Amino acid sequence: MDKKRSIYLALGFGALLAVVILLLVWSGRRQSQGIVLPESQGDSASVGEESGESRLNTLAITPETVRPAISILSRPVTYSRSQTVETFWSGGSGQSLSQVYVSGGRTRLDTQLADGGVRHMLVEADPDGGSVAGVWYDDGTDWRLLRSPDLTADMAGRMLSYETVQELPVETIAMADYRKRDGVSCVYVETVEDGEGYVDRYWVSVDSGLLHMAERLWNGNLIYRFTAGAPEIAAQDESLFLLPDGRALEDAGG
Repeated sequence: MDKKRSIYLALGFGALLAVVILLLVWSGRRQSQGIVLPESQGDSASVGEESGESRLNTLAITPETVRPAISILSRPVTYSRSQTVETFWSGGSGQSLSQVYVSGGRTRLDTQLADGGVRHMLVEADPDGGSVAGVWYDDGTDWRLLRSPDLTADMAGRMLSYETVQELPVETIAMADYRKRDGVSCVYVETVEDGEGYVDRYWVSVDSGLLHMAERLWNGNLIYRFTAGAPEIAAQDESLFLLPDGRALEDAGG
Protein backbone atom coordinates (compact mmCIF):
# COMPACT_ATOMS: atom_id res chain seq x y z
CA MET A 1 0.00 0.00 0.00
CA ASP A 2 1.24 3.50 -0.88
CA LYS A 3 2.72 5.05 2.28
CA LYS A 4 1.12 8.44 1.67
CA ARG A 5 -2.31 6.85 1.21
CA SER A 6 -1.84 4.73 4.35
CA ILE A 7 -1.06 7.82 6.43
CA TYR A 8 -4.01 9.70 4.92
CA LEU A 9 -6.49 6.91 5.67
CA ALA A 10 -5.17 6.48 9.21
CA LEU A 11 -5.52 10.20 9.96
CA GLY A 12 -8.97 10.32 8.39
CA PHE A 13 -10.27 7.38 10.42
CA GLY A 14 -8.73 8.78 13.59
CA ALA A 15 -10.33 12.19 13.17
CA LEU A 16 -13.72 10.70 12.33
CA LEU A 17 -13.54 8.38 15.32
CA ALA A 18 -12.75 11.29 17.64
CA VAL A 19 -15.79 13.23 16.45
CA VAL A 20 -18.08 10.20 16.77
CA ILE A 21 -16.85 9.48 20.30
CA LEU A 22 -17.50 13.08 21.39
CA LEU A 23 -21.03 12.93 20.02
CA LEU A 24 -21.76 9.54 21.59
CA VAL A 25 -20.46 10.64 24.99
CA TRP A 26 -22.63 13.73 25.05
CA SER A 27 -25.63 11.82 23.71
CA GLY A 28 -25.26 9.38 26.59
CA ARG A 29 -25.35 12.23 29.08
CA ARG A 30 -28.49 13.44 27.42
CA GLN A 31 -30.75 10.34 27.80
CA SER A 32 -9.34 20.87 -16.89
CA GLN A 33 -10.59 21.90 -18.96
CA GLY A 34 -10.26 18.89 -21.27
CA ILE A 35 -12.93 16.38 -20.30
CA VAL A 36 -16.57 16.19 -21.34
CA LEU A 37 -19.11 13.59 -20.32
CA PRO A 38 -21.66 12.45 -22.90
CA GLU A 39 -25.38 13.20 -22.91
CA SER A 40 -27.36 16.05 -21.42
CA GLN A 41 -28.62 15.47 -17.91
CA GLY A 42 -31.59 17.79 -17.68
CA ASP A 43 -32.07 21.11 -16.00
CA SER A 44 -30.70 20.52 -12.51
CA ALA A 45 -28.44 23.58 -12.96
CA SER A 46 -31.45 25.87 -13.11
CA VAL A 47 -30.03 28.44 -10.70
CA GLY A 48 -27.95 30.18 -13.31
CA GLU A 49 -24.99 27.80 -13.29
CA GLU A 50 -24.06 25.58 -16.18
CA SER A 51 -24.33 21.85 -15.56
CA GLY A 52 -21.28 19.82 -14.56
CA GLU A 53 -21.38 18.18 -17.98
CA SER A 54 -21.21 21.41 -19.90
CA ARG A 55 -18.05 22.27 -18.00
CA LEU A 56 -16.42 19.01 -18.95
CA ASN A 57 -14.63 18.52 -22.97
CA THR A 58 -15.64 14.29 -24.28
CA LEU A 59 -12.96 11.97 -23.17
CA ALA A 60 -13.69 8.61 -21.68
CA ILE A 61 -13.41 8.65 -17.92
CA THR A 62 -10.51 6.39 -16.96
CA PRO A 63 -8.16 6.06 -13.99
CA GLU A 64 -5.84 8.42 -15.87
CA THR A 65 -8.46 11.12 -16.57
CA VAL A 66 -10.78 10.91 -13.56
CA ARG A 67 -8.76 13.24 -11.33
CA PRO A 68 -9.00 16.27 -13.66
CA ALA A 69 -12.66 15.40 -14.30
CA ILE A 70 -13.42 15.43 -10.55
CA SER A 71 -11.52 18.70 -10.13
CA ILE A 72 -13.80 20.39 -12.70
CA LEU A 73 -16.95 19.43 -10.80
CA SER A 74 -17.94 21.65 -7.89
CA ARG A 75 -20.57 21.47 -5.20
CA PRO A 76 -23.40 24.03 -5.27
CA VAL A 77 -23.00 26.90 -2.83
CA THR A 78 -26.43 26.45 -1.26
CA TYR A 79 -28.67 23.37 -1.19
CA SER A 80 -30.50 20.87 1.01
CA ARG A 81 -31.02 17.11 0.75
CA SER A 82 -31.46 13.92 2.75
CA GLN A 83 -28.50 11.62 3.44
CA THR A 84 -28.50 8.02 4.69
CA VAL A 85 -25.52 6.19 6.17
CA GLU A 86 -25.64 2.43 6.65
CA THR A 87 -23.01 0.36 8.42
CA PHE A 88 -22.77 -3.42 8.24
CA TRP A 89 -21.06 -5.94 10.46
CA SER A 90 -21.19 -9.68 11.02
CA GLY A 91 -24.74 -10.46 12.04
CA GLY A 92 -26.13 -6.95 11.97
CA SER A 93 -26.37 -3.46 10.52
CA GLY A 94 -27.22 0.10 11.49
CA GLN A 95 -28.62 3.13 9.75
CA SER A 96 -28.79 6.86 10.33
CA LEU A 97 -30.83 9.38 8.35
CA SER A 98 -29.97 13.08 8.20
CA GLN A 99 -31.46 16.16 6.61
CA VAL A 100 -28.63 18.41 5.49
CA TYR A 101 -28.73 22.14 4.77
CA VAL A 102 -25.77 24.00 3.26
CA SER A 103 -25.26 27.72 2.75
CA GLY A 104 -21.77 28.83 1.80
CA GLY A 105 -19.35 27.56 4.42
CA ARG A 106 -22.13 26.67 6.87
CA THR A 107 -23.68 23.22 7.19
CA ARG A 108 -26.55 22.04 9.37
CA LEU A 109 -27.25 18.34 9.94
CA ASP A 110 -30.43 17.12 11.62
CA THR A 111 -29.93 13.41 12.35
CA GLN A 112 -32.57 10.95 13.51
CA LEU A 113 -31.39 8.94 16.54
CA ALA A 114 -32.25 5.38 17.51
CA ASP A 115 -34.26 6.58 20.52
CA GLY A 116 -36.50 8.71 18.30
CA GLY A 117 -34.74 11.97 19.11
CA VAL A 118 -32.98 14.33 16.75
CA ARG A 119 -29.40 15.60 16.98
CA HIS A 120 -28.82 19.03 15.45
CA MET A 121 -25.33 20.03 14.41
CA LEU A 122 -24.03 23.29 12.92
CA VAL A 123 -20.58 23.15 11.35
CA GLU A 124 -18.51 26.10 10.15
CA ALA A 125 -14.86 26.73 9.36
CA ASP A 126 -12.81 27.82 12.37
CA PRO A 127 -10.70 30.95 11.71
CA ASP A 128 -7.90 29.22 13.63
CA GLY A 129 -8.05 26.15 11.38
CA GLY A 130 -10.28 23.12 11.13
CA SER A 131 -13.95 23.55 12.03
CA VAL A 132 -16.16 24.48 14.94
CA ALA A 133 -19.52 22.85 15.60
CA GLY A 134 -22.52 23.53 17.80
CA VAL A 135 -24.53 20.46 18.89
CA TRP A 136 -27.93 20.20 20.59
CA TYR A 137 -30.80 17.73 20.80
CA ASP A 138 -34.50 17.85 19.97
CA ASP A 139 -36.06 21.19 20.99
CA GLY A 140 -33.62 21.78 23.83
CA THR A 141 -31.87 25.09 24.35
CA ASP A 142 -28.70 23.61 25.88
CA TRP A 143 -25.93 23.25 23.32
CA ARG A 144 -22.27 22.27 23.32
CA LEU A 145 -19.31 23.44 21.29
CA LEU A 146 -16.95 21.08 19.47
CA ARG A 147 -13.74 22.33 17.92
CA SER A 148 -11.13 20.29 16.05
CA PRO A 149 -8.42 21.00 13.46
CA ASP A 150 -9.52 17.82 11.66
CA LEU A 151 -13.30 18.26 11.82
CA THR A 152 -15.18 18.84 8.55
CA ALA A 153 -18.85 18.93 7.61
CA ASP A 154 -18.32 15.70 5.63
CA MET A 155 -16.98 13.97 8.73
CA ALA A 156 -19.91 15.24 10.78
CA GLY A 157 -22.23 13.70 8.19
CA ARG A 158 -20.15 10.49 8.09
CA MET A 159 -19.65 11.05 4.37
CA LEU A 160 -16.62 9.96 2.35
CA SER A 161 -15.06 13.00 0.68
CA TYR A 162 -14.77 12.25 -3.01
CA GLU A 163 -12.36 15.17 -3.43
CA THR A 164 -9.68 12.87 -2.00
CA VAL A 165 -9.71 11.14 -5.41
CA GLN A 166 -7.76 14.13 -6.71
CA GLU A 167 -4.89 13.18 -4.40
CA LEU A 168 -4.77 9.46 -5.24
CA PRO A 169 -1.92 8.13 -7.40
CA VAL A 170 -3.27 6.67 -10.65
CA GLU A 171 -2.08 3.21 -9.66
CA THR A 172 -4.38 3.22 -6.62
CA ILE A 173 -7.49 3.71 -8.82
CA ALA A 174 -8.80 0.32 -9.96
CA MET A 175 -11.67 1.58 -12.12
CA ALA A 176 -13.18 4.86 -13.28
CA ASP A 177 -15.93 5.52 -15.80
CA TYR A 178 -19.16 7.33 -16.54
CA ARG A 179 -22.36 5.54 -15.51
CA LYS A 180 -25.87 6.03 -14.17
CA ARG A 181 -26.87 5.11 -10.64
CA ASP A 182 -30.54 5.33 -9.62
CA GLY A 183 -31.13 7.38 -12.75
CA VAL A 184 -28.39 9.88 -11.82
CA SER A 185 -25.50 10.38 -14.26
CA CYS A 186 -22.27 9.94 -12.31
CA VAL A 187 -18.52 9.76 -12.45
CA TYR A 188 -17.69 6.41 -10.85
CA VAL A 189 -14.41 5.74 -9.08
CA GLU A 190 -13.25 2.54 -7.38
CA THR A 191 -9.96 2.25 -5.53
CA VAL A 192 -7.55 -0.65 -5.49
CA GLU A 193 -7.80 -2.79 -2.35
CA ASP A 194 -5.22 -1.42 0.05
CA GLY A 195 -2.89 -3.32 2.34
CA GLU A 196 -5.57 -3.43 5.06
CA GLY A 197 -8.23 -4.85 2.75
CA TYR A 198 -10.25 -1.65 2.17
CA VAL A 199 -11.84 -0.60 -1.14
CA ASP A 200 -13.76 2.67 -1.64
CA ARG A 201 -16.37 3.30 -4.31
CA TYR A 202 -17.72 6.74 -5.24
CA TRP A 203 -20.60 7.84 -7.47
CA VAL A 204 -20.38 11.62 -8.03
CA SER A 205 -23.31 13.37 -9.70
CA VAL A 206 -22.29 15.12 -12.92
CA ASP A 207 -25.10 17.66 -12.63
CA SER A 208 -24.80 18.73 -9.01
CA GLY A 209 -21.15 17.91 -8.33
CA LEU A 210 -22.31 16.24 -5.10
CA LEU A 211 -21.53 12.75 -3.88
CA HIS A 212 -24.58 10.68 -4.81
CA MET A 213 -23.48 7.38 -3.30
CA ALA A 214 -20.40 5.78 -1.74
CA GLU A 215 -19.45 2.37 -0.41
CA ARG A 216 -16.57 0.96 1.58
CA LEU A 217 -15.65 -2.72 1.46
CA TRP A 218 -13.33 -4.62 3.74
CA ASN A 219 -11.91 -7.89 2.47
CA GLY A 220 -14.70 -8.00 -0.11
CA ASN A 221 -17.52 -7.39 2.40
CA LEU A 222 -19.66 -4.25 2.37
CA ILE A 223 -19.22 -2.40 5.68
CA TYR A 224 -20.45 1.12 4.81
CA ARG A 225 -22.88 2.70 2.36
CA PHE A 226 -23.79 6.36 1.86
CA THR A 227 -26.78 7.38 -0.25
CA ALA A 228 -28.23 10.85 -0.87
CA GLY A 229 -31.57 12.12 -2.06
CA ALA A 230 -31.94 14.57 -4.92
CA PRO A 231 -30.64 17.97 -3.83
CA GLU A 232 -32.83 21.05 -3.74
CA ILE A 233 -30.48 23.71 -5.03
CA ALA A 234 -31.92 26.89 -3.59
CA ALA A 235 -31.22 29.54 -0.98
CA GLN A 236 -31.72 28.24 2.57
CA ASP A 237 -33.61 29.91 5.41
CA GLU A 238 -31.08 31.82 7.52
CA SER A 239 -32.81 30.72 10.74
CA LEU A 240 -31.60 27.17 10.09
CA PHE A 241 -28.05 28.28 10.85
CA LEU A 242 -28.73 29.71 14.29
CA LEU A 243 -28.09 28.04 17.64
CA PRO A 244 -31.05 27.40 19.98
CA ASP A 245 -30.40 30.69 21.77
CA GLY A 246 -30.72 32.60 18.49
CA ARG A 247 -27.03 33.35 18.05
CA ALA A 248 -24.90 32.55 15.02
CA LEU A 249 -22.20 29.99 15.64
CA GLU A 250 -19.47 32.46 14.67
CA ASP A 251 -20.67 34.79 17.43
CA ALA A 252 -20.84 32.06 20.06
CA GLY A 253 -17.62 30.20 19.36
CA GLY A 254 -15.62 32.11 21.91
